[in-house]
Amino acid sequence: MSKRIWMTLAFVGTLAVRAEPASAQITITVGVPPAVVATMTPVYYEGRPAYWYNNRWYYRDAHRRWAYYRDEPRYLHEQRMRYPPRVRYYDHRGHH
Repeated sequence: MSKRIWMTLAFVGTLAVRAEPASAQITITVGVPPAVVATMTPVYYEGRPAYWYNNRWYYRDAHRRWAYYRDEPRYLHEQRMRYPPRVRYYDHRGHH
């Protein structure tokens, strides 16, 4: 019986060595700051507003999370070249 116990322990030890350690993933979601959204005129593409920010076009996905296009769509590129996006800054009296 002790031989059976040692064989079981050896097998369990082998499984423990082969087991992959758990890994944690951290996702950092960076979006467009509210001040930019409030003061920039969006370009509508695929039925949703897109904002040019940090050299990318950002939009909100179906879950209201920020996402961006990895490759700039032709339409958005043409709009950006034709009408460069700009943020309007307002002072405390509402003037820009």
